[in-house]
Amino acid sequence: QGVCSAAGADLALQKGVNYPRGPLAWADAVGLERIVGVLDNLAAGYGEDRYRVAPLLRRTLANGGAFHE
Repeated sequence: QGVCSAAGADLALQKGVNYPRGPLAWADAVGLERIVGVLDNLAAGYGEDRYRVAPLLRRTLANGGAFHE
């Protein structure tokens, strides 16, 4: 959405709330395909909106599957 880069968001959360790895770097390490698959299964199984995959995750997966290059 143009607010900051993936690296900037990760750095803010690492320094601001002491995450050992930023959430976007973590998502890249785990794999967006795996994360989206798990969330889709949870949404289908429980029928709850809290498991709905964010559009940014789907877009990033469709465009190569990583926040960082």
